[in-house]
Amino acid sequence: MDSAEFSPFQDKLTSALVQVSRTVGQLSAEDLSFHHTSTNGFSEQLDVQTKRIIALTNAVIKAATADTDVKGPTLQDEDSIEDNWRGVVDVIDSLLEKADACLDEFTGVIKKLSPSQEEQAPPPVKKTPNFPTIYDYGPSKIPKPQLLFERKVDNTDLGPFKPLLRSKPHAIVPLEKCLKTKKLDGGIGYPHPYETEILASEYPQSVYQVSPPVEYLPFESTTATFVDTVEGVKEMLEELKQAKEIAIDLEHHDVHSYHGLVSLMQISTREKDWVVDTLQPWREDLQMLNEVFADPKILKVLHGATMDIIWLQRDLGLYVVGMFDTFHAASALGFPKRSLKFLLSKFVNFEADKRYQTADWRARPLPQAMFDYARSDTHYLLYIYDRLRNDLIDSSSEEASHIDYVNERSKHEALQRYERPVYDAVNGYGPGGWYDQLWRNASNLSKEQFSVFKAVHQWRDEVARAEDEGWQCVFPKHMLFKIATVMPCEMGTLFRTLSPMTPITKERSHDLLDVIKKAKLAGIDGPEWRDVAPPKHIAKAVETAKTEAAPADFPIAERLETSQFWGNVLEANDTSIPAEYALAATVEALRLSLPMPPMPKTVSETREHVRTATEPAPAPTPTSAPQEPEEKKYFTVKDLGGPRKRKVTPVNNPAQALSTPADLDGTPDDPYVNQKKSKKSRKQKKAKKSQSEPEAEAAFDYAAADAVLNAPSAAPSTQPRKKAFNPYTKAMEAPSGARKIKREVPGKSLTFRD
Repeated sequence: MDSAEFSPFQDKLTSALVQVSRTVGQLSAEDLSFHHTSTNGFSEQLDVQTKRIIALTNAVIKAATADTDVKGPTLQDEDSIEDNWRGVVDVIDSLLEKADACLDEFTGVIKKLSPSQEEQAPPPVKKTPNFPTIYDYGPSKIPKPQLLFERKVDNTDLGPFKPLLRSKPHAIVPLEKCLKTKKLDGGIGYPHPYETEILASEYPQSVYQVSPPVEYLPFESTTATFVDTVEGVKEMLEELKQAKEIAIDLEHHDVHSYHGLVSLMQISTREKDWVVDTLQPWREDLQMLNEVFADPKILKVLHGATMDIIWLQRDLGLYVVGMFDTFHAASALGFPKRSLKFLLSKFVNFEADKRYQTADWRARPLPQAMFDYARSDTHYLLYIYDRLRNDLIDSSSEEASHIDYVNERSKHEALQRYERPVYDAVNGYGPGGWYDQLWRNASNLSKEQFSVFKAVHQWRDEVARAEDEGWQCVFPKHMLFKIATVMPCEMGTLFRTLSPMTPITKERSHDLLDVIKKAKLAGIDGPEWRDVAPPKHIAKAVETAKTEAAPADFPIAERLETSQFWGNVLEANDTSIPAEYALAATVEALRLSLPMPPMPKTVSETREHVRTATEPAPAPTPTSAPQEPEEKKYFTVKDLGGPRKRKVTPVNNPAQALSTPADLDGTPDDPYVNQKKSKKSRKQKKAKKSQSEPEAEAAFDYAAADAVLNAPSAAPSTQPRKKAFNPYTKAMEAPSGARKIKREVPGKSLTFRD
């Protein structure tokens, strides 16, 4: 653009900005909050436009701060604009400075640096290399490697998982017997192919002996071999057969795959590291590694192998015999943390960059930073094993061997068997069922909302299976609860509820809307979430939690069967009590265990309780007990009250009580006359009583009494008497506060006293 063309453009841009500023000023002067609460249509449109403006503002801030050292804020709603206003102003200032500099350069006020000056300028700061992460829930930017696998992915198969083994090295039980279904704890399925071999395996003698740790090779001066061919796997296998201990670790991806993918496998010996590509079409040929993995003479060291064992079976058909899990070793030693990062920092002084835990390990070629991180997980693991083994042996005793405990726990991990997650739409059981999500979030859903939640949850699972994507790629969990709460029945409301909507859901939005409508109608007569009580699921969870415990010398966090405070009081020993009343029986047992007196339940019991508490018990007489008077059917509050302060003296002569004095002009039945008479008689009795009784004892004078706090000692003391303690001494020494002066009101003045 020439300078002649710039002036008209500047005038047009300035005019547009002025017009926008005026419009915004006029809108802000209107009572938007009133219209927002009074009109539903206006409220929805205003919310939509507000979100659109905030999204545009975020986009502008992101574009303005690209390739700069200015860190712009992320705006979520209107409140976040006020909270991050300072950051927004900084971004605007930076933009204006750039625009000003560009204008000066364009108009010739300043000139560009000459080539010689550009060479002398400091080099630009290198940015941290970016790496693909798993937090991209849109379409997969990396081609799905599972589409090229020799064994195609079938997410609709809900039958028992059949082991992928083609052969069984180091077998005690032949493979043919292991590939037959039988009745297991969870139903009909295939047994663990190496169960007998794992239970019968014996660890090498070196595991039970203290020896100096073998130093690891320097990480900087060595490198790992990347294995992505069958020939490379065979060469690696020959070297692994010569080793006595190997370290193994996996990198897994579960976002753009329904069941998940083992994306990388790291293996290290004392002398060498390998990084194996497990996303090749021939990935199941890696079963040849069972010649080492299933060899009990070669120790396999892993850390936190709970999921690694499952993934190796599911994707590669690999099984581990003779495993040592360093996680259980750290637990037995009582370390404050048990993660691999903590062990690397403690024993090697190596800080692992855990940002790469969220990396997308399907990326090929693998970035160098990700390659180094993957290699570090096993490069130091054998040295850490040496240190842990020595500590375990040193801390063991004749009664309890820490090494045996770790070996038994490691065998228990290796005996895990992979099972396909079966979706239970009725009860919501299983690892991907709706029951666990509702239980953990403790949602109070109505009948219609509960029905919509179950239906949409099942719809999301079916779509994820069909697309071979993770559930979060359809829509995340919080969106599921949002749909169940709102129950949108219109396309516009559905889009606003799921904003931003993923492409997978957008393509099937009409199907999702039909599912919501049908579920909402079906939920009118359906149950609520609180009415669903699956005791079998709870009992199964309790039994699963009570797994095989460690020896008594190794403390395991468990719930005691008997309360240490109440003992056996809370146990419902009566087998006749139905299960649904067990809680009530427990509460009743708790009430009976407390020494609480019986409380009266009727008015008669209350009267009897008050009478016995206030009056002394009568002396026993030889005569027979009198008949108890019948309880009055009608009573007054006066009858139920306590003893009166003064008792009315009965009058023997009724005629005398009804006589009318000469000075009073009233009838014998006049209540005023009777009142005067009673007062006069009480005064006369009081005077006679004071004359006959001795003079009453004088009241106690508290002012002249001796102090109790500083009472004088009875024994004579030769030491000087201490000054009496005054607890208010310090309080009296405090400065007095200023008198509070009220705020002056127009038309009035304050009056001050001298």
